[in-house]
Amino acid sequence: MIVERDFLLNLLRASVVGVTGFSVPESLDWPLLIEEASRQNVSVIASDGLQKLFDAGVYKVSGDKEEKRAKARWFAKTMKYEQRYAGQLAAAKRMGKWFADEGIQTVVLKGFTISECYPVPSHRYSADLDCYLIKDGEHLDTYEVGNQVAEKHGVKVSRDYYKNSSFNISGLHVENHKFCTPFRGNDTLRRLERLLQEMILKGPLTDFEDTGLLMPPVLASALFLTEHAYSHFLHEGLNLRHILDWALFHQRHQSDVDWAEFERYVDEFEFRRFYKAFSHVGDFVLGEREYSLLTVPEQKMIDSVWAGLDLHEDIRGFMGKMRLAGNTFRAGWKYQEFAPISMVKALAIQVKGFLFERNPVLY
Repeated sequence: MIVERDFLLNLLRASVVGVTGFSVPESLDWPLLIEEASRQNVSVIASDGLQKLFDAGVYKVSGDKEEKRAKARWFAKTMKYEQRYAGQLAAAKRMGKWFADEGIQTVVLKGFTISECYPVPSHRYSADLDCYLIKDGEHLDTYEVGNQVAEKHGVKVSRDYYKNSSFNISGLHVENHKFCTPFRGNDTLRRLERLLQEMILKGPLTDFEDTGLLMPPVLASALFLTEHAYSHFLHEGLNLRHILDWALFHQRHQSDVDWAEFERYVDEFEFRRFYKAFSHVGDFVLGEREYSLLTVPEQKMIDSVWAGLDLHEDIRGFMGKMRLAGNTFRAGWKYQEFAPISMVKALAIQVKGFLFERNPVLY
């Protein structure tokens, strides 16, 4: 499996950076490679890397039937995903028009902001669309108005999670965010939530490819992505797509963000240890830092990527909280190395939020 993992990293580097100075291992298990790329949510990005190797003359198709079948399935997945992306974008634009007709602006929190950082935006894996709605300079009340607009168009809306509602439009899973962060029980994240909402409302908001769907201010996106990756790392785990997202976002927006201001917020909201390691691991994935130059905790972070994610967000209520608590308990080393609080304190915050802030307020 080590051969396949190393080659997968090289394919990603070929795809997003253009590095092709490496050979294809003779002992490569193609089905295993493709399975791992899929598990890491980078299938199409890796497939693009293989195509670049072929174009550069580094890779030639062999006569092995198993290899041919595996790669045929891989390239077919690329075509299928491009069609899926087009369908998702069409559904998102239709939803945006529903809201626009009611005087509501649709801000997309992650997807478009990140996908535009990739060489081929439509090849970044996206499972859903996270939206944040604004009307007349106000958000919290507009959140529920948006839910009602979706229902008016025959869409079933689920409101069983305090942070966001969810619904489906023509195969596109949408999360309509009331809040950007899981701040329930956590005063530090509550302060970050207030800041993010103030930043988004203040703008500027950027239209994505004249679709009417808006992207947040870049600094707000940088903070949101950092918190999102931090929470994922502690509660479920990271995969290669999470790391690539940040590495490419940071690379693209070098001159668009006041990074000194961003660094001050990193310290204020206690992300420093995680952020430093996450950035170094991103450099490693892009091929800009050797594995041997990573610290031991940073090596543990990238090594943990190869373990399966322990998801809990698809389970609501008490069982979802028990799964989250179990993830936190198993992540003791992550809290020790990268968090400002202990695992025990993190569990206490979760219990406090679940028992005493079932429906939290921001102010």
